[in-house]
Amino acid sequence: MPRPLHATIHLDSMQHNLARARACAPQAKIWAVVKANAYGHGLERGLRGFAQADGLALIETENALRLRELGWLKPVLLLEGIFDASDIPLLAEHDIDSTVHCLEQVKLLEYTQLYRPIDVHLKMNTGMNRLGFRPEEFAAAYRRLRAIPGIRNITLMTHFANADELEHPRLSIAEQVQRFRLGADGLPGERSLSNSGGVLHTAELVQELQSDWVRPGIMLYGGTPGGRSAKDY
Repeated sequence: MPRPLHATIHLDSMQHNLARARACAPQAKIWAVVKANAYGHGLERGLRGFAQADGLALIETENALRLRELGWLKPVLLLEGIFDASDIPLLAEHDIDSTVHCLEQVKLLEYTQLYRPIDVHLKMNTGMNRLGFRPEEFAAAYRRLRAIPGIRNITLMTHFANADELEHPRLSIAEQVQRFRLGADGLPGERSLSNSGGVLHTAELVQELQSDWVRPGIMLYGGTPGGRSAKDY
C-alpha cells in the first residue's frame, strides 16, 4: 500500500523565487534550472512557474524535447550536453543549446554535419572538478568549436564549487572567477557564471559576478544554499 503522502505546489511561490533571483542579479538573463523533473515538482509546473525566465536548463534530452512539445518557445539548454551523435540532429531540429565540457563532445560535433546552426556553451572547470575543460585547455577547445561550420554562438560558462560560502577555506568564489577570467581571456562570447549560491551572493561580489546569464536551481524551489534561512538573503 502506498504511503499517504500529499504535496502541495504553489506556482506563485515559484514565480516569487524567480523574481528574487532576478532582483539579486538584475543585469543578467536567467536560465531557470528544471532538471530532474523540475526537482521533482513536475516539468509542466516548472514551465508554468518559471514562464518569465529567459530560458530553461536541464540535463535530459527527452525532457528538453518535452518542453518544446509543451509549447516553450524560448531557449532550452542541456547542462551536460550530448551523450551520442544521434542527439545532435535533435539540437538543430528543435533549436536546443548544448553544453560542451569534454573533447569527446567536441569530436562528435566535428564529425557530424549540421544542417542548421546551433548554439553551444563551453564549460570550464574552475574547481568543481566534475565537468569542464581546465583553464589552460579552454582556449584550444574554443578554437576547435569555432572552426565547426554549424556552430553559431559560443557562450563561456563555469559552475562554482562551494558557492554557498564566499570565503571557503579551500576555494573561494573570487578565486574561481579569477581562474575563469584567465582561461577565457580574449575569447568573445557571453558569460554564464552563477548557480543559486552565486546568485544569492551577487551583491557582495558585484564586479566578480557580473555575467550575461545566471543559472539558479535549488533557490527557485525554496531551498537556501548554505543552510541559512531565506530571510537572511
